Formats: sequence, structure tokens, C-alpha cells
Amino acid sequence: LKIGVPVGAEQTAWSGAVVVSMRFIAPLGAVSLAANSFAVTAESLCYMPGFGIKEAAVTLVGQSVGARRSDLSKRFARLTTASGMIVMTATGALMYAICPAVFAFLTTDEAVRALAVRVLRIELFAEPLFAASIVASGALRGAGDTLVPGIMNLVSLWGVRIVLTILLVPRFGLYGAWIAMGIELCFRGTIFLARLASTKWEKAAYAG
Repeated sequence: LKIGVPVGAEQTAWSGAVVVSMRFIAPLGAVSLAANSFAVTAESLCYMPGFGIKEAAVTLVGQSVGARRSDLSKRFARLTTASGMIVMTATGALMYAICPAVFAFLTTDEAVRALAVRVLRIELFAEPLFAASIVASGALRGAGDTLVPGIMNLVSLWGVRIVLTILLVPRFGLYGAWIAMGIELCFRGTIFLARLASTKWEKAAYAG
């Protein structure tokens, strides 16, 4: 329960944030809705490798903590996070180049394709720090550090993304939603890197 409840609350907060974001995107019309859906689908191809590396981080850090090897846990946490950032930077750069072809494959609607390309390219600049938030959270979870990261995710999603979405969408439309997403992902990645660089999660993992 100590480990699982914060993780469950984190996922609930994430799902709630997605629902609230859609509340502001839905009134923008069919073209914006379709472009948003296609852009989200294409962007998932960029972060799927990050989630795979995250699972490796959970396992490697968890085994190191179980073996009482503080040196290994720190090394694996940093190695996997750096690897995730490198991989997702590469996938983001690739998607930036090929997304017009990806959307041409998904839809024949020119307006939807053009809008999807523009909004996705806004967010792709955040992929390196998005990777940091994904993989670092896995490393921290492997060390049993779930409460503080869960709170960090909650603050980032609701205090940054939702607030910016509320402020930007009425003025910039779908662009505002994706600008808000990009800023929030950069903020989240930064705070997770700061948490990983601290010694607090290590002290909690090896307490007792």
C-alpha cells in the first residue's frame, strides 16, 4: 500500500488531467479534435521507447537496492535516465521530419493534416525532458520512492498543464493546448531530474 497507493493516485490524477484538457479542446471543432487525436497517436511512437527503458530502470534500481548496492542504484538510475533522454531525443527528431508523411497516411483531410503537423512539432521539442520524467520516475519507483514523485506529477499536471490550458486555449485554440503540454513536460522533466540528483530518495531506499 505504501508503494502502490501513490502510484494509483498518480495515474488517477493523470487520467483526470486528460479529461479536463479535452473539455477545453472539444469545443474547438471537428478539425481540431481530429488533429489532436492524430497528433497524440503519432507522439506516442516517440515516447514508447522511453516507457520500455523506464521498466528497465525499475528493475535495475530495485535489484540494486535489494542487494544494498547504493553505488549501483545511483549508476543505473543515471544511466537509464540518460539513455531514455538520448533515445527519445532521436525519436522526437525523426518524428519532426516524418510527421507530414505519418499524417498523410492517417487521413486525407488536408486541414487536419496541416494542423496536426504544426501542433505536434510544438511539443516535440519537449521530448528530452519528457524522457527524463518518464525514466527518472521509474528509477525512483524501483527504489520505493513513490509518494514524492506522485505529488510532483500531481503539481505538474494540475498546477502547470491544466492552468496553462485554461489560459491559452481560449486565445490560441489547439496550439494553446499543445504549448501548455510542452511547457508542462519540460517543467516535469526538470523537477524529476532535480529529485534524482538529490540524495533523499537514496536515504529512503536504504533506511533501516
